[in-house]
Amino acid sequence: MSMDASKSRRDFFAWVVAAGGAAIGALLTVPAVAYLLDPVLRSSGQKGRWFRVADLSSLSRERPVSAPVIGEQVDAWTKASAVRLGTVWLRVLGDDKVTAWNAECPHLGCKVSFDAAKGCFGCPCHDSTFALDGAVQGGPSPRGLDELETRVQDGHVEVRFMRFRTQVKERIEIG
Repeated sequence: MSMDASKSRRDFFAWVVAAGGAAIGALLTVPAVAYLLDPVLRSSGQKGRWFRVADLSSLSRERPVSAPVIGEQVDAWTKASAVRLGTVWLRVLGDDKVTAWNAECPHLGCKVSFDAAKGCFGCPCHDSTFALDGAVQGGPSPRGLDELETRVQDGHVEVRFMRFRTQVKERIEIG
């Protein structure tokens, strides 16, 4: 066997090994990049998701009803199902018309309760009070209760649940 044929065969195998290494490297790069970009690609840009929170027949026109928001919690790559994401206050205004407020106080995020005797919402942390329409009546809260978008479908109330930044006058969505 001549020296040129041996060199030619050696060059060919070197090229096959280099090409195979590049192909394996490319194959490993694709899932690694997809793994790193997954949270960014999964985000829709719109904050708040729709959750079914109550039956319309279980709500009242006279007084608000508290309802838990139960759903899937997604944190980067971790998913947990049937997690309590928050609480909302619901009140029927008319036929298939329901209003909802996030039950977190805009001051520091404490859970707001409803005082039936006084006919208003109250925050136990710093005595902020809110009217039946969610407007702030007193206390350190910088704004009224955060109203949420609602819809009624097949007799069930759904709420587009989201949170807002506390301690600021503007309603700034945070998730």
